[in-house]
Amino acid sequence: MNRISDRILIVACALLLIALAAAPAASAVTVYPGSEVTLTGTSTGSDTAYLFVTGPNLPPAGGRLDSPHTAVRSGDPGSFTGVTVGSDDRWTYRWRTGEARLDAGTYTVYAVDAPVDRRNLAGHSYTTLPVTLAVPPVTSVADIAVPPLPPEETETPTTMPTATPTPEPTTAAPPLAALVTVGAAFAAAILFLRR
Repeated sequence: MNRISDRILIVACALLLIALAAAPAASAVTVYPGSEVTLTGTSTGSDTAYLFVTGPNLPPAGGRLDSPHTAVRSGDPGSFTGVTVGSDDRWTYRWRTGEARLDAGTYTVYAVDAPVDRRNLAGHSYTTLPVTLAVPPVTSVADIAVPPLPPEETETPTTMPTATPTPEPTTAAPPLAALVTVGAAFAAAILFLRR
């Protein structure tokens, strides 16, 4: 191999690692308080995915999804919202944000392969999903146009269909340290093959 193609290959690998490190872990989801958010993911390291949430006015290390103000404790599986991982390595959890009684703001949901809190994630596989609980827009009564009913008709109640967002987060991008390690190994392999 010639030295110019080796350098181009190494620069290309470095750019790829930078792009992977800069890629967002998962798309942010914006919903209104009271919405149901369907969280899904994969886990190959455990039969249970341990979920918790961090955000405004919540315990710093994280809180249960079904009771966010209740702190999770590393090593105590019962303190987390646990979800069974299926035989296809997938899990699903429907988070009812109305029952969680959270303020408007941005929260981060963690899914970890072990019962560890935010301070003890090192060495564990996990993914995150930012969820923003937005304040619904205010509509004044004057802005709503309601057609009058003809005199001979009686008013019948109608039901409005509701839609709830169901984001499906993907597994997060590997941590930066893992990307650097992979890149260093790849560069070392290239240099070794060059000899």
